[in-house]
Amino acid sequence: MRGLWITAVVLGLAGCASSSVKQQEQNAAIADARARLGLGQCDMNVAQQVHQLSDAQLDLEAAYLCLQQGKLPPLELVLEDFAKRHPEAPYQDYAAYLQAMVPFARFEMAAGDDQERLRLGREAHAQLTGFIRQYPDSAYRSEIVPRLETLLEGMAQSEYNLAVLDVETGQRERGEARLRYLIRYYPRSKAAVEAQHWLGTTD
Repeated sequence: MRGLWITAVVLGLAGCASSSVKQQEQNAAIADARARLGLGQCDMNVAQQVHQLSDAQLDLEAAYLCLQQGKLPPLELVLEDFAKRHPEAPYQDYAAYLQAMVPFARFEMAAGDDQERLRLGREAHAQLTGFIRQYPDSAYRSEIVPRLETLLEGMAQSEYNLAVLDVETGQRERGEARLRYLIRYYPRSKAAVEAQHWLGTTD
């Protein structure tokens, strides 16, 4: 019996030692990833390393850096299934905020392509308004609201640009219909004022 007890103690100590070694390795890997982030590195290799480590705080640090640099695919990777991987993490709204910023950033990067901006704008609008509905009391709501205003203003301008292009290329009826759509759905935008002026001078 004593031999069995000693064996159990030895196995228990071995298990503790193994667990301690694994934790040390995890901590070292997290420190290495954090150092790379500190050097401003945000690419798919770093994102894969961060994602595999599955540390909630590290995920958010990497996502923030990637957003600052406009590196959206790595950002999406590090926050992939964040809520499922870190259900107890206290920063769920921050993770959702960073994720909601991805389509908005893509919208801003698409300057000059009005059709693409409208497509991305609809996606961004759904994400941003979805965040507000899901986290109505989040401190990041104040960050979302002005971006929604910027988004709607930008989408309205794209509608106006496409309407003018229609008119200039001989598709006047379609262009005027787009202007009326703009006035109806973006009534507070600067582009709506321009559309009203344009329609008023051509009636």
